[in-house]
Amino acid sequence: MWGELLKLICDKAQGRELFLLEADGELNWYGAPLSQVCSELPQDGKVSELVKAVRSKFSPVKGEGWVAYVDPYNCFADIYPADRPRYRNRWNPERPYDVNEHAYRIGFFGSKEEAYDLFYEIAKLLKKEKDLKFDVIYT
Repeated sequence: MWGELLKLICDKAQGRELFLLEADGELNWYGAPLSQVCSELPQDGKVSELVKAVRSKFSPVKGEGWVAYVDPYNCFADIYPADRPRYRNRWNPERPYDVNEHAYRIGFFGSKEEAYDLFYEIAKLLKKEKDLKFDVIYT
């Protein structure tokens, strides 16, 4: 589901200037443009290979606005301000807000509504095509 959901996000976010992101403990962001990730990386295969490939594209990025934490296994996206830490991975002290086998972050959305609209559209598609409930949460 990790790659399938990323592919859906890529399809629905075309033309938007978004990033696949992770951050260190001080919320210094690292990422790759979503358009680059979508065009260069295969979205099928082992999740661990996808994570490695995605992380190899990361470089420091500046951004503000809203970030969506996407959890493909528990089927939800949580939209929150980029300047607030959320969902720390305690097993990765170097970059505790990382891309990993369980989740990833997409940002920087200009508004909470913009992020919500994108993920709500994805939730509707998942319900229609796979009868899967995908929750969209926001602060």
